[in-house]
Amino acid sequence: MPTHVFGGPDTPRKLRCLQEYLRAFAIALRNQDFACIYIDAFAGSGTRTEVRPGLPLFGSDLAEPEEITTAGSARIAIEIDPPMHSIVLIEQDASRFSDLETLASAYPDRKIILRNGDANELVQRLCKNIHWRPPGTIGRGIRGVIFLDPYGMEVSWKTVEAIAATKALDCWYFFPLSGLYRNAPHDPAKLDPSKQSSLDRVLGATDWRTRWYSLEAAPTDIFETQGTAVRRADVNRIEAYVKERLETAFKGAVLKPVRLHHKNGAPLASLFFAVSNTSSAAVKLATDMASHILNSGRSSQRRSR
Repeated sequence: MPTHVFGGPDTPRKLRCLQEYLRAFAIALRNQDFACIYIDAFAGSGTRTEVRPGLPLFGSDLAEPEEITTAGSARIAIEIDPPMHSIVLIEQDASRFSDLETLASAYPDRKIILRNGDANELVQRLCKNIHWRPPGTIGRGIRGVIFLDPYGMEVSWKTVEAIAATKALDCWYFFPLSGLYRNAPHDPAKLDPSKQSSLDRVLGATDWRTRWYSLEAAPTDIFETQGTAVRRADVNRIEAYVKERLETAFKGAVLKPVRLHHKNGAPLASLFFAVSNTSSAAVKLATDMASHILNSGRSSQRRSR
């Protein structure tokens, strides 16, 4: 099986948050007469290979790098006990999808639905078929968790809206901060139409232009012209803007995210948790569980730095 190398030093923390939430979610709803579903929109191969520096050989300063394979999000979800009723794994890459087929075949007792294709199209179509019904009705409908862990700026805002409209899915969204930096440079002269279109599609809004960029009141040196536009929004303001956008879609709750970093310490992404269900009981249960997990993640992050 080919190796699937991805992520950075904070990747295990991200996967641990997902694992802990899925375990708590499955336990909390196991006697609640819901059909519980897990959706992984960018499931990858099901496993993750991490390359670590190896130990030097005796009498040599050279060392072969060591490859360590661990469970990815798909395998984590499959192995949750008590199990989810259905697990939907979506992957567009043909090689990684083949690995998912091999993984699924090893768990014949799990209901695993595999889909090879574009995550936005498939998630939006799936969400149209998820009908939330309030407690008290016969057959309490579907409740579930969706994990959005894109490789970059792939997630369309229309997909976010479709998830929120189900009123049935709790969403973990690994939002690509580094993608925003690449597409929203400090120098607006480098903000070409394709970058603007990408930001509009991911954020579902255009006001980031005025929220993130401002005009200089006066030149700072003799080479700078009056009225030069620059990006003034730092990482904290950009992250806060993303949270505001998510709150326009998810009416249940959107929690303060955990920020994850590249190996060099630069911000990589923000792990958001959002609740589409508007029932006060459902919101409290979900946010209590997720808050505890996210706060633990922040504490471990501070200890590691």
